[in-house]
Amino acid sequence: MVTAARHGLETAREIAATVPDPELPMVTLADLGILRGVTAEGGQLVVTITPTYSGCPALREIAHDLRYRLG
Repeated sequence: MVTAARHGLETAREIAATVPDPELPMVTLADLGILRGVTAEGGQLVVTITPTYSGCPALREIAHDLRYRLG
């Protein structure tokens, strides 16, 4: 779990925006336009992403990378 207290929301969004696509590492989540929001709920960060298509195989790796970078 990633706590909201560790990062301000603006900083957390900046970090999340720089996460690379696992299949195209020269492209970030911000470049792809799939980073929808970073909020805090119950003291935890919630990062919302929308895949470029349903069933995107990279979502698991993206979620792992987000947890690692924000953890």
